[in-house]
Amino acid sequence: MKNSIRISGGTLKGKKVPFDFKSSLRPTSNKLKEILFNWLQFEIKDSICLDLFAGTGSIGIEAISRGSAKTVFVELNKRNYSQLSKTLISLDLKERTKVFFKDAKTWIRNNDLSGFDLIFLDPPFEENYELKILNLLIQHKKLKSSCKIYLEYSKFTDLEIPKSISILKEKSVGDVKALLLCINEN
Repeated sequence: MKNSIRISGGTLKGKKVPFDFKSSLRPTSNKLKEILFNWLQFEIKDSICLDLFAGTGSIGIEAISRGSAKTVFVELNKRNYSQLSKTLISLDLKERTKVFFKDAKTWIRNNDLSGFDLIFLDPPFEENYELKILNLLIQHKKLKSSCKIYLEYSKFTDLEIPKSISILKEKSVGDVKALLLCINEN
């Protein structure tokens, strides 16, 4: 059964991003996206974004709609990857996006992250990816000091943010906790 989530702001406002309700997807709610992009309102224009665990791609697509220059999507689930690729074509976003069918951890290890201004992390809940990915990002030597990281996770997860990361903003909506983070300079 196909469902969809709407783009809530910018040039694509009102457009729909389809997804398969039966899959493991848990798209970011419009309420959380609104909060996120209020946090980023002065940083989103012309930014380069990385959407890890992209799923529907709704966060990265929302970023482009609100002024991001480019978004790179990384998604390992074949069905989600295929649907995301089709969605980007249907929204005429192929020129401003790149989609990789890869595991997020492997992709981070094998790619230069120095060009990214914003990284969106919305991993599957109950998989304990949050800390693993944050630690990989901390170890990545070429991350911009100005790079912001958005993390979404279950509020029932006991997540201890590493000391080398600062929490800039935080909000809970329903069962989801959202953080805006940056890695401290040494």
